[in-house]
Amino acid sequence: MYRLEFTNKPTQTLLMIHILAILLFISSSTFYNEDAKKGNEAYENGDYPLAEEYYRSAIEEEPENAQVYFNLGNALAQQGKVEDAVKMYLQYNSMVESSEEKSQGEYNIGTILSETEQWKPAAKHFKNALILNPFDSEAKHNFEKALMENQKQEEEQENKENEEQEPPSEYAKAMKAQAEELVRQKKYKKAYDLMLEALEVDKSVQNYNEFIQRIGAVNDIDS
Repeated sequence: MYRLEFTNKPTQTLLMIHILAILLFISSSTFYNEDAKKGNEAYENGDYPLAEEYYRSAIEEEPENAQVYFNLGNALAQQGKVEDAVKMYLQYNSMVESSEEKSQGEYNIGTILSETEQWKPAAKHFKNALILNPFDSEAKHNFEKALMENQKQEEEQENKENEEQEPPSEYAKAMKAQAEELVRQKKYKKAYDLMLEALEVDKSVQNYNEFIQRIGAVNDIDS
C-alpha cells in the first residue's frame, strides 16, 4: 500500500501500515509540462512503465524540475527497479533545498529498501528523514521497525553461520589440548603459534577462535 499526494495538500485517504509509502508530487509547476501530467495520469491508473516513459520525456524537456525526478523514482519503485529508483530520489534531494523536501526523498529511499528487506541501509535513510523532519511520526515508526528487523536479520545470519560451521576435527581438538597445556605452563607465544599453524592446515580450528584471540591478547601483553 502506498500513500499518495495528488495535490499540493497532503491527502489522508491512505494511511501508513507498517513500512509503507511512496509519495507522488504533482505540483502546479509540473502541470505546465504536458508529459509530466500524462505521467501522473498513467501513475494513477497503475500503468507504471508508461508513467516512467512520460516522466523521462518530461525530464528531457524540463531537466531542472525536481518533482519529476521524484515521480520517476516512484514509477521505478513500483516496478521493482530499486537501484534506478534510489538514484532518482538522490537526484531529487540534490535539487531541492528545504529540509522537508529532502526528508521525503530520504523517506522513500528507506521505504523501497525496506520492501526489499535491506534493513540496515533502510534504517539509515529513515534516520536521515527524521533528522530532517523530527515530527514525521511515520518515519519514526519505520525507523524503529527497520532497526528491529535488521537486528533479527543479523541474528538469523549469525545463527546460520554457526550452524554451517564445520565441527572441530580430532586434529583440531588435539591441537587445542596441546595449546591449553602450554597455556598452563604460561607459554602463551608457543600456544598461540601452535593454534595459528593448526589453523593454516585445518579450517575446523576456527571453532576455537575465541581461545586463539584470548591467548593472542595475553601474548601481546607479555611481549
